[in-house]
Amino acid sequence: MQTLLRNAARSASGGFRNMKIAVEGCCHGQLDAIYDRIAELERLNGYKVDLLVICGDFQAMRTQADMRCIYYTKKKVAPVLTVIIGGNHEASNYMWEL
Repeated sequence: MQTLLRNAARSASGGFRNMKIAVEGCCHGQLDAIYDRIAELERLNGYKVDLLVICGDFQAMRTQADMRCIYYTKKKVAPVLTVIIGGNHEASNYMWEL
């Protein structure tokens, strides 16, 4: 995972502020490990990541059969704003519905 610095967010004064963006190549169902690594990097380096971009292979639910295997309890909340770009392991018809 690499962290990129971009001027992408406006500050209250109207100027731009630095924004930390973490970019992950593929997720392959390892979302908790990715969030844990971001938290570790934040702690070690003294910064806060503003955005996580996952570039493919998120491997979320694909079919109704997948839905029967899990349930959503609302016990976890993403610790950082996360954007997912679908990869070749996604069912694109389901990603369109998000």
